[in-house]
Amino acid sequence: MTSLHRTIYAWIAPLLMWGVVSGATPESISLDHKFKLVLQGKAEQDFTVGLALGAGAAKGFAHIGVLDALEKAGIRIDMIAGSSMGAIIGGGYASGLSVDSLSSVALTYNWFDVLNLLDPVFPARGFIDGQKIHAFLDELYGYQNIEDLAIPFSATTVDILRGDLFVLNEGNLANAARASSSIPIIFNPMANSDQVLVDGGMIDPVPIDVVRSMGADYIIAVNVLAFSEDHADKPAFKYMNADELKNSRSTWRFPKANEAWYKAGKPNMVEIAHETVILSMALIAANQVELANPNMIINVSTGLAAWNFLEAEIAIQKGYKETILQLEMAKQKP
Repeated sequence: MTSLHRTIYAWIAPLLMWGVVSGATPESISLDHKFKLVLQGKAEQDFTVGLALGAGAAKGFAHIGVLDALEKAGIRIDMIAGSSMGAIIGGGYASGLSVDSLSSVALTYNWFDVLNLLDPVFPARGFIDGQKIHAFLDELYGYQNIEDLAIPFSATTVDILRGDLFVLNEGNLANAARASSSIPIIFNPMANSDQVLVDGGMIDPVPIDVVRSMGADYIIAVNVLAFSEDHADKPAFKYMNADELKNSRSTWRFPKANEAWYKAGKPNMVEIAHETVILSMALIAANQVELANPNMIINVSTGLAAWNFLEAEIAIQKGYKETILQLEMAKQKP
């Protein structure tokens, strides 16, 4: 009997040690194995998969590529939580829009179409009112409510006055997506009584805990604000001579033929404000995806500016390729 105990211990000890070292639990090990078998076509998906789709403005078009890759791999998406652009794309998918439909919308817009969605206002709270975008989304989603969607869905928004995170899981889908993507300074925030609601990505750029609370067994987190691989090799800071600095001034002109609007001049006030918010979100997201411990992390570095809405194809392809890479790694796990 003692010999038998030693044999059993010798067999399970490496597995126990691996779990302690990696932080993996027996349940997560089992789910990883089940996920692997589904990818290999050896088992049916008998567990729920939840997507946490992150903030990132135009970088968020990468979510379309992620959804495409997951579909082709045979992974069923059972619930989605989205922040900002993740809420817009995730809400569209949950509403029944196909990957092809989402891609078509993203790829057919030119800079005239983008400008037509903007309704500038006197900047009391934001430069853009957002009513045109809401109307566009409402029509795109088929005027649906969240509770009626085929795929359970939640969007995040933040009360900027108190720092409270709110999860929108009922009511008009377009309203939820609009609130979740209300980038401070750029868009007029949404309101509820004395609450001023802005982009959910301000404190929850990749809503992993939200999709976990929805009951997902296996969680896939998509961070489209990931820094490029060479960013990790850069020094923490660089030195500069203050005598080399001078006051900067924005310049602007109308784009030339076949030239995108964002290449027509140096960053203006709106672009600087936008990029400031995006950088803050990116730093939060980098820590969030590690600490929240999802089953799979898909980090996508698009190389695009966050306000570059005219090169969606690049973002979609980057999202697709990174997802295929992560799925292949999951398939090869021992």
